[in-house]
Formats: sequence, structure tokens, C-alpha cells
Amino acid sequence: MNNIHQVPLAARITSLALLVIIIVAVTIGLLTLPWQAMIILGGASTVAYIGWFKTSYRNPIKSKRVIAAYLIAVGFQFIHMAEEYNGHFPHEFVRLFHTNHDWTEKSFLLTFVFGFGALWLFAGAGSLYRMRIANYFVWFYALGAGLINAISHFVFPIINGGYFPGLYTAAGHLFFSILVLRFLIIDARQQKQHVGIDDSEDLDRMTP
Repeated sequence: MNNIHQVPLAARITSLALLVIIIVAVTIGLLTLPWQAMIILGGASTVAYIGWFKTSYRNPIKSKRVIAAYLIAVGFQFIHMAEEYNGHFPHEFVRLFHTNHDWTEKSFLLTFVFGFGALWLFAGAGSLYRMRIANYFVWFYALGAGLINAISHFVFPIINGGYFPGLYTAAGHLFFSILVLRFLIIDARQQKQHVGIDDSEDLDRMTP
């Protein structure tokens, strides 16, 4: 029987490369986007890396309910971003925080809706095949685009003194993010304890 804690050399190299990519991406973001937004993303990417490294890096996601919950959460994310776009979120964010960089709606769409949107979907597909790097982005989504982002949407209206774009869908966003995180933790614990996941929940037993 293979040791589930054994990590291939290629995976270890990937983890180091991913760390470099995170540092470079956050640095570029700080130079081109409002630093307040990038502090949130940078912090989330770091916490996600730690969570991923301690769990899904060693034992890639096995339960298909994690992937199902994740894809539902990503779908709801698009609904959430539709509210943000309709309420001119980038403009309101710049106005609220007097940011160091302008943030156009075009930049918001290209980066956060289309760019990250495609990345979230690729991560879901990769996770079906238990790709470690794809699992990182599931963690990053759940913590960053999901949990921290949702919580911030309850804080923004307090600072603003009224409605802020994204508020109405923030509760649903928060719920699905917590659900994904819960399933991620359960999956990691089951694998760590060598408890077999039920056949109906195991990606290794999914038919094509």
C-alpha cells in the first residue's frame, strides 16, 4: 500500500514555483491595483497556501462533494459579481478608500470576473484529477474570493454609512465559502486518519 503522505519530487518543485508566482502576482497587484484590495488578496493567498500545504498538498482532494460545493460556490460568485458590476463596485471602492490607483470597470471585469473566473473553473477541472496545484486554488477561492471577500462586504457598508455594491449577495457568498472550507477540512481529516471515504464520495471511483 502506498504511503499517502509521500509527496513526489515534481509536486515539491511545483509548491516552490507556486510560492514564487504568489509573491510576483501580489507585487504586480500592489503596483497596479488599489493596495487595500491587494492586501486582502495577498493575505488570503498566504493563508490559503498554508492551509493547502498542510492538507491537500500532501493528500489531494478525494471527496467529490468538495468539488460539487466548490463549483456551486463559483457559480454564486458570478451572481455576486453581477451585483458588484451593476453597482459600479470599482468606482465605489476607489471613492471609499481614496486609493493610490484608479480602478476601472474594464480592469475589474478582465481581472476579477473573466480572469479569476476562468482560473476557478480550471481549478475545479484539475481537482477532479487530484492535481495538487488545482487544489491550492480551491483553497484560495474558499478563503480569499469567498470567506474574506464576503466578510469585507459586511464591513464596507459600515464604513460607507449605507449600501455598498455586493452587500445583498454577501450572505450567500459567505455560506457557500464556509461550506467548501468545511468539506475541505473533513476530507483532509479523513485522509489523515486513513479513514476510507465512502465509494459514492471518492473521486478515484468516479466513472468517466
